[in-house]
Amino acid sequence: MDHITDTLSPLLNALKEHPRGMSVSDLAAAVGVNRNTVSRYLDVLLVSGQVEMETYGKAKVFYLSQRVPIAAMLNFSSDLVLVLDRDRRIVQANDAVCTFAGKDRDEIIGRSVEESPLAAFDHPLIRSRIADALNGGEVTEELRFLRRDEELFFRIKFLPTVFNDGAPGVTIILEDITESRRAEEALRESEMLFRSLVENINDLILNVDETCTFTYVSPKSREILGYAPEEMIGKTPCDFMGREKAERVHEQFAALFADPEPKVLFEWTMHHRDGSTVVLEAGGTPIYDMIGEFTGYRMVCRDVTDRVRAVKRVAQWKSFLYSVVNNIPSMVFVREVEGNTFVFANHAAETFLGKTQEAMAGKQAEDLFPLEMASFFANGDRDLAERAFALEEKAHLPGGRTLSMKKIPVYNSHGRLKYMLGIAEDITDRAAAEDLLVAERDRAQGYLDAAGVVIAVIGADGTIDFVNRRGCEVLGCVEGELVGKNWFGTAVPERLRDRLSRNFARLVAGGLEPPAFEESPIVTRDGREKPILWHNALLRDADGKVVAMVSSGEEIAE
Repeated sequence: MDHITDTLSPLLNALKEHPRGMSVSDLAAAVGVNRNTVSRYLDVLLVSGQVEMETYGKAKVFYLSQRVPIAAMLNFSSDLVLVLDRDRRIVQANDAVCTFAGKDRDEIIGRSVEESPLAAFDHPLIRSRIADALNGGEVTEELRFLRRDEELFFRIKFLPTVFNDGAPGVTIILEDITESRRAEEALRESEMLFRSLVENINDLILNVDETCTFTYVSPKSREILGYAPEEMIGKTPCDFMGREKAERVHEQFAALFADPEPKVLFEWTMHHRDGSTVVLEAGGTPIYDMIGEFTGYRMVCRDVTDRVRAVKRVAQWKSFLYSVVNNIPSMVFVREVEGNTFVFANHAAETFLGKTQEAMAGKQAEDLFPLEMASFFANGDRDLAERAFALEEKAHLPGGRTLSMKKIPVYNSHGRLKYMLGIAEDITDRAAAEDLLVAERDRAQGYLDAAGVVIAVIGADGTIDFVNRRGCEVLGCVEGELVGKNWFGTAVPERLRDRLSRNFARLVAGGLEPPAFEESPIVTRDGREKPILWHNALLRDADGKVVAMVSSGEEIAE
């Protein structure tokens, strides 16, 4: 063996001095050995990997091998590296193997795998792959390894190896891919969570590229637009819109693509598969690739069709109410309590005060109203808040005009007094008519009280609406005491009540008229009966329905 080594060394030295390579003849001349012996030794060096050979025609040129010996690189690798001989004995193990096994190299080298601290790797699959590598096959496998309370993953490479003496062996490289597998698992879980989130939220997720084409559509498209995602991918938003709205959206995207903004919000009106209109509130975020190039937008779209319709209905209703309030004959004012200034006045108020709504805005009560009105509308907010209902008052203005004024509190969503709603109505003519009516009523009351006969008004339900002063004297009651009581239970003798009440019911039902005169007694407070000669007349409304009976009676001397 020493003789072979002594012969190989001059060959290696000669090749080192001639890096361009040497033929067999050149080497034989350089070391002083015949060509056959040099050829045999070169075969040994080729098998051991120390030299390389290239053929040029019939000539063979030999070079020193450019490979780095395994022993020189093992400890520089973070991977676990083992070198086994044909009997699966460990020939070499790098520092990473020793650290993993927690043993010194001397406790590992020279032992078979199954007898070493690495016996956990003695698995039928690994033995099979070692056998393949000894036969010249290069194999890569992934291995799951349980170590105490943790799970490790390795990518294992089995590489055929030739020792210096030409004997075959195996180099095993174990790459720890635990973190990579965990990261992949976390990414997989994240993707599953993202997919679950996207598929279950109420919003529609859309990705559009720089050509405004859909590259991703979430499954919510079926529910919101009636289209499956695959029916929309490859199309643009404009394909699902009317021409006018599509042109506007196209212009919006053109501006966004020219100068991407981090957050955009706009409204789309798209067509559902069934032809109905769907209003989407779309928020967009730019998408960039790995090198920072803009590639499109991710749109999060919410179906706001019902909300838009509700807002439109509210706006229409507000417009209707504004039109009503602005055109009613009563004056309407709205004062903001905090600033004590008026923020609204209707057309009637403009006409009455001779000022436009714009001119009244921001003014206080004393700047707008006569003194008799200003005090009512400017003061009393605390009382108004405590009462929590409308406050009413009349004002008599110079010139003989009379106003009916009302203040109504208006609260905000937190229950705090926000506005005061004022309503004023010119009731001059109505007040005069009411005064006249009161005077006429008082005069008629005087006539009835002065009459020497009993006068009673009995409602259709049998209750007493009115009894004059003479009637109260005859019955022994004070004025107003009988109003609201049943006539038949109060003024008719008990023996006649049923018959007379039935007769009255037939009169009220219609078709009958009371006799011109009728004698019937009444019972006084002290229980005495007094005969009365009655004259009865029925009162009817505009439809001819009986609403009361007026009876006038004279006492009959006994």
